[in-house]
Amino acid sequence: KEQLFSNLAAAMQGVPERILVRQLVHFYKADPDYGRGVAAKLGLDMGKFAAWAKLPLKDLFEKTSEENYGR
Repeated sequence: KEQLFSNLAAAMQGVPERILVRQLVHFYKADPDYGRGVAAKLGLDMGKFAAWAKLPLKDLFEKTSEENYGR
């Protein structure tokens, strides 16, 4: 698992944080440990975004849009 988390985090380097968070939420929906593991490797706290896994996809995209992320 750790190797998978590391490989994914390495492949995601340079991606804007808002897009990372969007993808981490998808990982978390698939398996919470998966989302938390990749987030940790990226230096992000999945705890801040875990609740977003309950959002409809449209709302997740809105929250992580360039205009709205970080507000």
